[in-house]
Amino acid sequence: MNANVVNDNESVLETLIENALINAVKWVYSNCNCTPQEPDYVLALSTQFTKELFYILVAVFPNYDFSVSSVYCHQKPIVDIGLDKKTELGDILFVYADRKENGEKVLNSLLLQAKVLNHALLRIHKSDKNQLELYSKWPEFIYHRAGFLNGEKRDVLPKTINNGAQYLLIDNNPLTNGVFIGKDIFPMGCAMPDDILCINDSLSKELINLLKFKSGRTIDNNSYSTKDGWSKMIWDLLKIAAFKYSRRKNAKVESFPRIKECNHFYTENMKDIILLNEALGNYEGIVEAKNENSGVSVVLVESILKNK
Repeated sequence: MNANVVNDNESVLETLIENALINAVKWVYSNCNCTPQEPDYVLALSTQFTKELFYILVAVFPNYDFSVSSVYCHQKPIVDIGLDKKTELGDILFVYADRKENGEKVLNSLLLQAKVLNHALLRIHKSDKNQLELYSKWPEFIYHRAGFLNGEKRDVLPKTINNGAQYLLIDNNPLTNGVFIGKDIFPMGCAMPDDILCINDSLSKELINLLKFKSGRTIDNNSYSTKDGWSKMIWDLLKIAAFKYSRRKNAKVESFPRIKECNHFYTENMKDIILLNEALGNYEGIVEAKNENSGVSVVLVESILKNK
């Protein structure tokens, strides 16, 4: 979709996505026996939110076919950036694939690290300084606890802050107050890396800007030929998610009680089109099942203009 198509429907789209995020938060509170933590909200985003997001996109953009897929991963990969302590790579990855009629695709990505807070500003704790270093300066890093990627080295350029890696700030009582910016109140907002995290925009607006390629960071569409460090990293995370998606899709339900951690919603013309299958490529079968949970949760949105 081009930006004009999104702009023409932005007001209603933002309202619907915001309501879907609130519903996800309500789901967290109704299913959590204690005070919700970051993983609970990530679970809701990557399982509950995705279905509503699919139906929203289908309703708002009737001239397009859509696929919305998601994979929830329990254990996040960590990376060694050469400091005293390894750090998490992120909590949840949003990817948008704009598919063209000629078979080409343009890809955008947004990697988020979730933090629960009780007001609109959050000072980074000293125990989290290493991840701030990662998101701010992107030193060369080595994967750990990342399945088949263990020991692999990645080098992201430029060595500075970019829109593709942000913090997801979640109000610790979002159904009562909600984090805010100006007069706007919402349960989740995004912040650029800094010693004191300050919300730039709501998650709903950030996701809309991802569809417009106004936020996030684009990636190369070929995971095998790319030389770009950021693209390699995002494709790495998609491949990890693809392994889990493939195992869940092909397994008996009774073998995997957490089957709902993988979802795929699609219009008929998008049934067999999913970027996770492309990410899997020729790697299927080389990873032991015990490594399948060591990844970032992924929400993948794909669209293509309907044939008239």
